[in-house]
Amino acid sequence: MRAKLIAAAILFLSVCMALAPARADDSFKRVIDQKTLTIGVALNPPWILKNADGKFAGYDIDLTSAMASDLGVDLKVVEVPWNDLKPRLLKGDFDLIASGYASTPERARDVVFSNPTGTADIRMVAATAGLGKKPGKVLKAPGYKIAVLSNSTDEAAAREAFPKATIMTFDSTAGVLAAVIGGDAQAMVATSPTPQMAARLYDAKLRMIGGPLLRTPEAFAMRPDDIRLIQYVNNWIVARTVDGTIPGFRRYWFDGFKWMSRLDNASKPEAAKPKQ
Repeated sequence: MRAKLIAAAILFLSVCMALAPARADDSFKRVIDQKTLTIGVALNPPWILKNADGKFAGYDIDLTSAMASDLGVDLKVVEVPWNDLKPRLLKGDFDLIASGYASTPERARDVVFSNPTGTADIRMVAATAGLGKKPGKVLKAPGYKIAVLSNSTDEAAAREAFPKATIMTFDSTAGVLAAVIGGDAQAMVATSPTPQMAARLYDAKLRMIGGPLLRTPEAFAMRPDDIRLIQYVNNWIVARTVDGTIPGFRRYWFDGFKWMSRLDNASKPEAAKPKQ
């Protein structure tokens, strides 16, 4: 009860601050007046996926749906390719990015990140065939093919950990997994729980390799000038962490795999070609 009262007080104060007269910007007022919180997403289970009925679901959908509810507005989801998330945000097509988007110093040059909504490990899963008795030697061999999501922290971690490997980049997580399952790549580097999900789905073909390559914070990305909205989102994250809302969502999406049955074909592996 105490946690819920503290959370309610934080949210009340954040709304008062956001509505108070100021010279900063009207980003918060824009959301309230339009009665819509618009988020930009790219398919990236379990942060963003589509149910069998085609509706969006996932950890970040649960978070932003709860945020929109607290604001008394509707949630609008705009799906774009992964590499279009930042340009489209800066263009003004949505209020924030919500796709398990890792907060990095490089990205922070262009956008402002909220308080973290969680942390995730980047790990490797590899095709069992060809690993032999000394997988460490195989992984370090020149030309070893590793699939990653293009322009992601996964790609950066893979290039750092395996400098002699051939890094194959794809525009979607489904494409990365499809490359490994189809034999075009020998391994994939991805943010957890994607590697664990892949090893569970294809345990006869894939296995987890080693420990985390990198740990990254997840956050919402917003435009630098949207100061009022940034303040509200940060206060909302604090309040809903304290009252257990965010930890509850995280337990469902990251401590188990019941949600895998909700994936539709658009979120599952399919034939894909690496970017040139």
